[in-house]
Amino acid sequence: MTTRIELEYGDQQARVRFIGEKGIQLLSAATREELAKALMELESRPDCRVVVFEAAGRTFIAGADIKELQSLDPQSAVECARETHVLFERIERLPAVTIAAIHAACAGGGFELALACDVRLAAESAKIGLPEVTLGLIPGWGGTVRATRMFGPAVARALILSGELLPAQRAYELGLVQGIAADDDFAEFVQRRVDVFRQRSPAAIRTAKRLIRELCAADGDPFDREAEAFAACYESPDAREGMAAFLEKRAANWGTTEAGP
Repeated sequence: MTTRIELEYGDQQARVRFIGEKGIQLLSAATREELAKALMELESRPDCRVVVFEAAGRTFIAGADIKELQSLDPQSAVECARETHVLFERIERLPAVTIAAIHAACAGGGFELALACDVRLAAESAKIGLPEVTLGLIPGWGGTVRATRMFGPAVARALILSGELLPAQRAYELGLVQGIAADDDFAEFVQRRVDVFRQRSPAAIRTAKRLIRELCAADGDPFDREAEAFAACYESPDAREGMAAFLEKRAANWGTTEAGP
């Protein structure tokens, strides 16, 4: 299933639009390559003050391409995680204010991308979560690290260990998103927030973003630890069973697998 990216500029703002088949957006390897090219262009545009990541259809971003994840082994899983860490860190380091406009389901890698943004806004019908444990995996594209840093261990545990997709209102109550609006009003709501950030000092925003990143930094590299833990999932039969069950549209039978790492 192909997901392409459109990049649109206008009035000191940019829109990074994910367009997938049948309105389902996936972060396949090809899509991540397209995203890298879009970010390169954004990095060269100092006049752009706000960047909105958006989509249309049945999902915001439904996550990774499970068939691609299924093909990984421990070594390629580490490489995939680290490459995507770098990609999402580029979103985090953009000098512009970045907004994830979550109009519908936002799961797994989609929410990990959203966590790299400065602001997350959701429509009332959106559902948000990190369901990797249902596949025998953990969030390996920055989600474990950022969720723990941003929301604290208690919320991170509830989010990651359950694998549940939360309604927008609950996500707002937990701080996963910073605003919600009715579906019919969502586009206008996002634009109002864009207009607020466009009126602020670009230099002050750049300085504040850099300082916040530095204040959140921990000793060592937690993203390396996350990548290694993500790869360790592939040493357990659970990952094979979980992803096969997803693709075969059946419940995972964890009882047939051995203990994980």
